[in-house]
Formats: sequence, C-alpha cells, structure tokens
Amino acid sequence: MFEWKGFAKFWLWFCLIVNALVLVLGVIGLLGVVALGADGLGILIFSLIAEVGMIAGLAILLFMKKKLGFYIVAAMGVCNVILNALSGQLIKGIASAIISLVILFFAIKSNWNDME
Repeated sequence: MFEWKGFAKFWLWFCLIVNALVLVLGVIGLLGVVALGADGLGILIFSLIAEVGMIAGLAILLFMKKKLGFYIVAAMGVCNVILNALSGQLIKGIASAIISLVILFFAIKSNWNDME
C-alpha cells in the first residue's frame, strides 16, 4: 500500500485538523445556544453532524486510503452548500465547496488508482 507524500499528506492533515477545530468550536457554540435559548439550534446540530461526517471522510482518506473517504467529503460539501443556502450565503457555500473539493482531488489524484 502507498503512503501519502508531499502536498497530499499536508492537505489531508491540514483539513483534518481544521475541521476538528471547527467541530470543537461548533460544540461550544451549541452549548451557548442551548444555554441562552437562541434560535438556530436545528441548523447548528445539522452543521455539527456534517462536520463529523467531514472528519470521518478525511480520516478514511488519510488512514485507510479509500475512495469512499473522498465521496463522503464531497457529500458533506453538498451539506455545507445547503447550510450556507439556509443562511443566505449560497454563492459562498458553492464556491468554498467546489474550491476545497478541487484542491483535495488534485492533491490525491496521483494515488487515485492505488486507493480501494
């Protein structure tokens, strides 16, 4: 089995760490919403579920080296677009999902055929 090298290794670790931080901040935000009784609890819970899915997809790619991880990351990108659309930022959501997915694909494409 191959090992991730160069930019692919950097990008996968970078994305995993950033998304883990976003999850931690999201949980803190969820606690604040619950404590203060603010609106938007459903969207926040959905975004946390999507974040867990994103982390799972990145972990599958990074550690198990399976294409399934890429497909999960792509599906969570669609969830991100939906969340951004619900908050009135559809164009931002589409742009960020496409850009991050394209960077990820080009980072891993040299090993695509080696993945299960």
